[in-house]
Amino acid sequence: MKFRTRLLILLFAITLLPLGLSFLSQRTSILYFGNKLAGETRSLLYDSAVTQLHSLVDDYDRILQRDSAMALLTLKNQAQAIEYRLNADHPDPAAPLFFNADFAVPERQPDDIVATPKRLRPTADGQMKPIPVSFSQQVIFLVKGVKPKDVKDELKRISSMNQVYQNLHQIQPDLFLWQYTALESGIHSSYPGKNGYPEDYDPRKRQWYKDAVNAGEPIQHIMTDLSTKSMILTLAQPVYRHHHELAGVTALDIDYRQFFTDWQVPAEWTDAAERMVLIYHGYTPDSQKQLQILLRSDNDTQNADWRLPIKPEYLTIPQEKLREIQQDFVLGRSAVRNVFYNGQETLWAYGSRRGESPFPLIIVPINKILAKAVTAEKYVNQQIDLGLKISAGLTVFVVIAVIILAVIRARKVTDPVTQIADAATRLAAGDFDIKVDIRTAEEFRNLGRIFNDLGRSLKEREQMKQSLTLAKKIQQQLLPSSPPQFPGFEFAGKSLYCDETGGDYYDFIEMKGAGQPLLGLAVGDVSGHGIGAALVMAAARGILRSLAEQYPRELKSLIENLNRHLSRDTADAYFMTLFYGVLFTQERKLHWISAGHAPMFHYRRGEIEELSSSGIPLGIIETAEYENTPVIDFAPGDILLIGTDGIWETCNTQGQMFGTKKLTELVKNHAHENAETILDQIVASVNDFRGEQPQDDDVTLMVVKSK
Repeated sequence: MKFRTRLLILLFAITLLPLGLSFLSQRTSILYFGNKLAGETRSLLYDSAVTQLHSLVDDYDRILQRDSAMALLTLKNQAQAIEYRLNADHPDPAAPLFFNADFAVPERQPDDIVATPKRLRPTADGQMKPIPVSFSQQVIFLVKGVKPKDVKDELKRISSMNQVYQNLHQIQPDLFLWQYTALESGIHSSYPGKNGYPEDYDPRKRQWYKDAVNAGEPIQHIMTDLSTKSMILTLAQPVYRHHHELAGVTALDIDYRQFFTDWQVPAEWTDAAERMVLIYHGYTPDSQKQLQILLRSDNDTQNADWRLPIKPEYLTIPQEKLREIQQDFVLGRSAVRNVFYNGQETLWAYGSRRGESPFPLIIVPINKILAKAVTAEKYVNQQIDLGLKISAGLTVFVVIAVIILAVIRARKVTDPVTQIADAATRLAAGDFDIKVDIRTAEEFRNLGRIFNDLGRSLKEREQMKQSLTLAKKIQQQLLPSSPPQFPGFEFAGKSLYCDETGGDYYDFIEMKGAGQPLLGLAVGDVSGHGIGAALVMAAARGILRSLAEQYPRELKSLIENLNRHLSRDTADAYFMTLFYGVLFTQERKLHWISAGHAPMFHYRRGEIEELSSSGIPLGIIETAEYENTPVIDFAPGDILLIGTDGIWETCNTQGQMFGTKKLTELVKNHAHENAETILDQIVASVNDFRGEQPQDDDVTLMVVKSK
């Protein structure tokens, strides 16, 4: 029997009882159903909000990591371009320069001066006026006392930075506000070009300049922008001449509000929700300074003094939630928690914290989340009181009115719930475009709108998952599609990633030299997993392939060049171990070198020799030197096995490691088989050993067998 039918029978039976008992029974029954409906609505809204906040904060976390990585990569490319021009023996031809004073005179301005709504400057009367800028030219500002003839050479060298600034700006034009470089000599180059520098401006005295010089690496800094007088996020990195002599600092500014452009919350939460970007400093003596607010969406400071530093702001973690939240931060997991904050119950949704990297936080008051349920509850109570008043006047009319009201109200309650339940079933089956059209009470219409927004959020989450799958497919295409074919040798290689993307790498590089075919053999392992490690792997692959043709025999020069490239590009964020060798196929000799990649295993005449590495991993020390290793002579039946630590460090459900002993025994037992079979046997044995234990590291293996 349907809920609507049961409700009608119940109310009709109540009306036949004596008047007094009828009033009491009606009130009790209606209050019960009203409270139940209100409670279920509250629970549904709360659970829906928790689910939605989980999804939102995970999406925001990915967006933040994406924008941070993009900004840092742009800064590094900008620094490399500056250093190249300052250190080049033959600098590029000089390009026209526009100084600060040129932008103040219409006849001397660049032709493409334009005012954009993104860059606004407050006027004396408090109005915001667009700043005229040039996207084709940089502007040069000389610190007071510095004359152009004294810095003539440096001005010539940086005159060609226009194209570099333009190209980097196009990577994320909505994110970058200004790009600039300040040199120790007193030259300040900024893009897009503009005027308005104060006469006493000296970038070398700014806090971002000092912090970058002291740190010796990229830093991020919140400050007041000189031009727009608003708060900005500055990323700065020192640049050097030869012999690590400081040349200056290059930087870029981000309008911090741009970070929140994609951070959309449901419209009904907008006026109460707080969105922040935080940095967790770990356990500090002052517990009030553990959680620093890097950026917040409700800060709109204008007309601030650019000469004064921004005072750090901290978020206090309530004592009753301190241990739980700290544990989430330590374990690097995202969470949604109920927190009493600023005198009210709120939901805190925060992303996963990774070291000192920023992560997002959304704070929404629970009363805002449950506002619709409270409104619905008040509405139901009002209807109950109205019904009782009518019943007190005309008992007969009450009987008829109750039946009519029951039919109407039951339909208004059950129809929307049924519609949402049916739509939820289709949503669970993957139909993210399903919508409900509820035209009853405002509360249910709002509930329907929330449900419709939920489908769109789940669809975006599914699209993000598909994007990661595509990234995995693209990375797999960077690996060899099939092993090379050379007389007298067999080759096999495979990489198995534990995430969608990974940092392991192997490659076969076919070359020609000294009248015989050459084959480059590479196996590498980038620290960490995920998109960051995959990007480093892809960069290392491209650099290695370009250097392989240049240095077919000079492996020491090749590996040192590759190390310099990675040291500059990764800035200590990642490092990479690498085995690289060149096989002279006719001579049956392998010249090889290893940068921290060990051990390797050489099977000969029934015995296995473990080859070690004396070099340090790539990307740690830019000036590291590497030693050549003894040449390997291949005899028929010899096997060379190069793998990553994901093989021998694989653990089973009891916590035991696979180890190198099992690996060498497998090689001996299958030495009579071809390279592909040997590789398959090792991979199968590792998977069997792991059992139900999830794979927590990338697995890469290369087998070379001499016939």
